[in-house]
Amino acid sequence: MGRILGIDYGHVRIGMAISDEEQQFAFEYEIWNPKDFFNKIKSLIETKEIKKIVLGLPLNMSGKNSEKTLEVLEFKEKLASLIDIPIETIDERLSSKMAGNIAGTNKNIDSLAAQLFLQNYLNKKNAQKS
Repeated sequence: MGRILGIDYGHVRIGMAISDEEQQFAFEYEIWNPKDFFNKIKSLIETKEIKKIVLGLPLNMSGKNSEKTLEVLEFKEKLASLIDIPIETIDERLSSKMAGNIAGTNKNIDSLAAQLFLQNYLNKKNAQKS
């Protein structure tokens, strides 16, 4: 099947999570500086054999686009121009807040948020198969 990469985009940090080969479980991966992201992403995709990217989409609480949503969509376009694998977006509302509650610290909140919404994506995908 191949692994799926979850990305939680931010100005200061980009948190990532990676699924297992069977696409059952999401695991925190790393937090990168946005300045380094586009220089390192192709190598990560190759070495971890990533088959798809799930990008967190920060909608506002009513489900509508916000300024941050448009910024993430621009990030998605730039990423899509560099790689040849599918990129899907997933509603990430409250994932950072939930990650903060779980972690109790802001240290790894970005990769934990990516893990949470990637796991949600995997759960929905696997439930549809059943």
